[in-house]
Amino acid sequence: MTQGLPPIKPTGSIVDQVGDLVEAKLGRQIGLDESFFEAGLNSLALVDLHEEITGKLGVDMPITTLFRYPNLRLLGGYLKDSGANARQAAPERSSRPIGGSRRDIRSRLRKDG
Repeated sequence: MTQGLPPIKPTGSIVDQVGDLVEAKLGRQIGLDESFFEAGLNSLALVDLHEEITGKLGVDMPITTLFRYPNLRLLGGYLKDSGANARQAAPERSSRPIGGSRRDIRSRLRKDG
């Protein structure tokens, strides 16, 4: 590898797209193996991230996926193995409003999980 050159990042992959969403939330890039929590996202931010992944990218997955696969590498592997990213070409759907109370979030976790 040549010193001083930035790493070449493949474009268009689901991992890159999710990484871009995380970067927009945090204001910085995260490593493939850096935990979403260690990077600074809390559970409410992950709920918001889930809404963006399902709404903007058209990926159909339960919200608990972000807790089971807590970094870009694991999440990308899950999405590739499950075929969830095949829905990327689906038209953008309107996202559900996010409830702010713990009861709303718990209800959504039970429903989606």
